[in-house]
Amino acid sequence: MKNYIKLLLAVSLLMLQAIPLLAQGPKMVDELAGWKRAGQTAMPFLSFGAGARLMAMGDAGLAITGDASALFYNPAGLAYIENRSVMLGNMNWLLDTKIQSGAVAMNFGQLGVFGISAMFYDYGAPIKATEIDASADLGYRDLGEFTPSQFVIGLGYARQISSQFAIGGQVKYAHEDLLGGGAIKTRIAYQLPDGTWKHDSHGAARSTFVFDFGTIYNTGFRDLTIAMSFRNFGGEIKYERDAYDIPLTFRFGVSGSVFKLLNKKTEDMDLMLHVDYLHPRDWSERMNIGMEYSLMKMFYVRGGYKVNYSSEGLCVGGGLKLNLPIGGVRLDYAYKDTQDTLFDAVHVYSLNIDF
Repeated sequence: MKNYIKLLLAVSLLMLQAIPLLAQGPKMVDELAGWKRAGQTAMPFLSFGAGARLMAMGDAGLAITGDASALFYNPAGLAYIENRSVMLGNMNWLLDTKIQSGAVAMNFGQLGVFGISAMFYDYGAPIKATEIDASADLGYRDLGEFTPSQFVIGLGYARQISSQFAIGGQVKYAHEDLLGGGAIKTRIAYQLPDGTWKHDSHGAARSTFVFDFGTIYNTGFRDLTIAMSFRNFGGEIKYERDAYDIPLTFRFGVSGSVFKLLNKKTEDMDLMLHVDYLHPRDWSERMNIGMEYSLMKMFYVRGGYKVNYSSEGLCVGGGLKLNLPIGGVRLDYAYKDTQDTLFDAVHVYSLNIDF
């Protein structure tokens, strides 16, 4: 009982100290990063996570280590990969679109851990394009079909500075072509000073480099771990007339074993709690909360909730890990409720191999 009282007092003191910081945090981050809440960003797919494990926990788990999927959340998590880690994932997204992702990381000993990540947005079937034409019977004419495309490829690096502290970073090349690179172009008409009109046609391909940075620190108190990351540092993307920032996001996370925090000794099972605080460029503050129950390091049950999202909320899932000749193989599944009658629920599948 005394241990529980001490733990509650310690948590209470930390919360009292953190309240003033959290109250000033958004303003401080805005000033340091130099951003304004515009409500819009370019290339929003850059803010997506990957892998069914974290998605089943509401995308919480900034302090998770030893998993190649850390490249989509906090590259510092790569630092704890012992040998090699591979992650392949597929998410059935909204309106029959899909998002495929993959990551591979390898420990090079004294040199640190290097990783490669990739994400591709599949828009599905080609989209028909039309143009207003008063001379046509229907008032428009067909221009053909186009297939939008978006992808990002990254190269990450992480290293343990000490047994308790690790840092990591990633440089990413992001590309999108909202018209698919074909003959279809955007067309703009504008009036010149002399009263005549000019017509311009443009493509919709845009590319940029962005950067991620993160840290992980094990406090030493019953394996309680805190983490921080900045995702998607970069410039603006200019379209026809306006330019938009990419979705830069600051995240702060806390993770720990509930059993260890309560000083309970368990051998065959564990219960992890993950809480992430998000400060995105284009939205008000958010919070991701998730839990993962593991039995014999083989069976996993997960759940989470995403606070202050327009459509996402409850997330659940599970996983199965087997030790095979090629290494540790884990199959994960996640279900994400969209809270919207216009869209179907989201299903995520992923495969992890550690060898």
